[in-house]
Amino acid sequence: MLARFLVRADEIRTSAAILTALLPTLTAGTATSERALPAPGRRAAGVGIVEGWRGAITHRVELNPDGTLTRAKIADPSFFNWPALPVALTDTIVPDFPLTNKSFNHSYAGNDL
Repeated sequence: MLARFLVRADEIRTSAAILTALLPTLTAGTATSERALPAPGRRAAGVGIVEGWRGAITHRVELNPDGTLTRAKIADPSFFNWPALPVALTDTIVPDFPLTNKSFNHSYAGNDL
């Protein structure tokens, strides 16, 4: 767990440095709710994957030809991380479960998305 803590601490320092560098470059703007891209004209699908602090966060969407959203699936990092818990608990004793479980910081709701 110390290794995870040290990685997170390093990520916080890096994030702060990135924000410090980027904030002065921002300009004032207006928010809009207009469609950013034209309708696809055919059925379409897309996938987005980003790295969150607990692991990969994925989104998959499907669109009708007119651009309306027909299906969306979000996968929280917990969805991918749950299978690692039994492996981490191999050759441990029952009292180790709460600490090991919390070290993963799983989201029960995130697993059900």
